[in-house]
Amino acid sequence: MQHPLLKNRFAIPIYIAAWAFLAMLLFMIGWYFEGRTIYDSAVNAFSFSFPLLILGACIWFVVIYTSIESLGLFHFLLHHLTAGIVVVGIWISSAYQLRTMWFGATSEGFDYLIPVHWQIFMAFGMYDYIVIVYYLVMYYRNFQDKLVRESELKELVKEAELTALKSQINPHFLFNSLNSVSSLTLSKPELSREMLVKLSTYLRYSLAQNLKELNNLSNELSNIRLYMEIEKVRFGDRLQLHFDLSPNCGKLKIPNLILQPLYENAIKFGVHESLEPVCVLTKCRFENDVLKIDISNNFDRDSVPAKGNGIGLHNIQERLHLIYGRADLMRVVKREDQFTVYLEFPQSL
Repeated sequence: MQHPLLKNRFAIPIYIAAWAFLAMLLFMIGWYFEGRTIYDSAVNAFSFSFPLLILGACIWFVVIYTSIESLGLFHFLLHHLTAGIVVVGIWISSAYQLRTMWFGATSEGFDYLIPVHWQIFMAFGMYDYIVIVYYLVMYYRNFQDKLVRESELKELVKEAELTALKSQINPHFLFNSLNSVSSLTLSKPELSREMLVKLSTYLRYSLAQNLKELNNLSNELSNIRLYMEIEKVRFGDRLQLHFDLSPNCGKLKIPNLILQPLYENAIKFGVHESLEPVCVLTKCRFENDVLKIDISNNFDRDSVPAKGNGIGLHNIQERLHLIYGRADLMRVVKREDQFTVYLEFPQSL
């Protein structure tokens, strides 16, 4: 783990400012409260505080290699007691050497202002304070790293779930389309080839979108039209498709292939089960930074509902929740002979 004084460009100025504050405090004690000369007060303050400027930064290496989780409480305290004795010994002896060798202060020194035993007590207090600050910094960093790792893990889980959900789309659609081709092979063999060609074009587009999460609405609707043309080969005039789009909707983003299951359901539960024409109506509008899409179709109320496993609507609900973090972006309304799905796609993702 990098030294906290090196990781942040503001740490060193703050550290030096804190040290300068301590030195100034010692100077004021000697000059103002004890009545010593400015020179003597400055010598005492500097000689006692200067070793701390260096030792304070070195104490980090004691903290980084001394963990209560790995050593246990007893050995943790023993390590810091030993390190504290060494640091305090170096500190007091260095302060004495500065006073005597650099400034020649033999008769008067800081030890006369504060006795040696109080100097030692003060040095141990400063050691404990610095150790606590470093541990707080270390635990804060670990907490931040944990949040980052959890965020990355959530993203990986989210991507995995999205991949799993998207992997259901193509097989689901392919199954329905192959059923349609199978039906045409006997009744309209000349149209089955046309449908297969369009199917291959559609699948080529779908596979190309697997690496993307969001796509332009215009691209998605172009692909939807291709899909509906495939189904129209089978159902003819029984299938009608209408779009009511605001001019500014085409470039807005939606999750790729997310609309596909709704049109499949319209075919399966509407067109397939009805003898009358079924109109699939798509409305798109942009309001308050949200793209709103309504997809509706009529159906025969007297028909026997087709069996299904509910992959389509569940898939859409799960993907919307994973991508946008909201569970209120899809609403399904069924009234008499009309089935409507209301979707919202926030653009400020």
